[in-house]
Amino acid sequence: MHDFIIPLISGIGAIVAAIITSMCMIKNADKKRSFDSVLKIAEFRQQWINDLRNSMAEFQSYGALPGNDPSRIRDFYLLGTKIELLMNPDDEDYSALHETLEAFYDAGTKAEYEKFSVDEKYVKVCQRILKREWERLKKDVG
Repeated sequence: MHDFIIPLISGIGAIVAAIITSMCMIKNADKKRSFDSVLKIAEFRQQWINDLRNSMAEFQSYGALPGNDPSRIRDFYLLGTKIELLMNPDDEDYSALHETLEAFYDAGTKAEYEKFSVDEKYVKVCQRILKREWERLKKDVG
C-alpha cells in the first residue's frame, strides 16, 4: 500500500505544479497583452503629438515670417484647419489656440510687431498643449 501512495502523491503534486504553472503563464500572457496594448496606444499618441507639433511649427513659420502675407498661401489655412482637427475641442487650451490661429490669419498684412505679438502668444499656448500631452503619454506608459 505504501508503494502505491508515494507515486500517487508525486503524481498529484506534478499535476498541481502544472496547473499553477499554467495559471501563471496565462496571467503573464494577459499582462503582456495589456502592456502591448498600452504601448501601441502610446505609439499612436506619440505619432499624433509629433504631427500636431510639426503642424503647429509649420503654421507658425508661415504666420510669423517677416514680409510675408500668409493669407495668400493655401497651406497656411490647411495647417490651421489640420491643427484644429487634431485638437480636442474640450482641451482647456483649445479656445486660446483657436484665438491665436485667428489672430495669425488677421495679422497677415499688418505690421511685423503685431505678427510677433501673436507669435509669442501662439508659441506659449502650443507649448502648454504639447507639454500636457507629453506628460499624459508618460503617465499612460509609466
